[in-house]
Amino acid sequence: MIHPKNEFMINFNREIHNVDENKKVSVLILAAGISRRMNTPKLFLPFDKNTTFIEKIISTYRNFGCAEIVIVVNKNVAGKLKNLENITIVINEKLEFERFYSVKLGLQKMEDCDFCFLQDTDNPFITADILNYIFSENLPDKYIIPSFNGKGGHPILLPKKIIEKLKNNKKNDVNLKKILSTFISFKLEIPNQKILININNPQDYKKYFNFKK
Repeated sequence: MIHPKNEFMINFNREIHNVDENKKVSVLILAAGISRRMNTPKLFLPFDKNTTFIEKIISTYRNFGCAEIVIVVNKNVAGKLKNLENITIVINEKLEFERFYSVKLGLQKMEDCDFCFLQDTDNPFITADILNYIFSENLPDKYIIPSFNGKGGHPILLPKKIIEKLKNNKKNDVNLKKILSTFISFKLEIPNQKILININNPQDYKKYFNFKK
């Protein structure tokens, strides 16, 4: 049995702004990598005895209330996700390209939305509370970077204005951070350091999960 170590709580010690429930929020889950260091697709790693990383992430965004969930994957794992309900699966055939290409593919397949979270599969510790905390600062002209002690983490939140520019960008093989640096960002302090976690190899996985028979 596998148990996540040190489950965490968020202490909301600041005022949370009222969120306009009429705003459509989606999530783009980036899972096209081939996980060389992990030697197995990270989205299928066990989060607990009943749930994989991708199932945990999807469940969290559904509980938050996302209108649409889009997952960008490589062709080797696409067939294993065919039973997921109400999920849009996008296949990235150009794995040699930078991550921006996955973002662009996913956003182009997404229905019109006001905001979109960008979620990696190597951090399954996201919670609906964290998402609400981030979305409370929904800004129409800036993208939000959650941070802990000044260090940026995940997921970031994109407004429609930036979403449209990313979708229509004519470049494909370009660095995502470089593209995002052309827009204005807002760093939002989150009282939880697990927004910084990236599980990239077996050692990282063992660090945050207990293995018990």
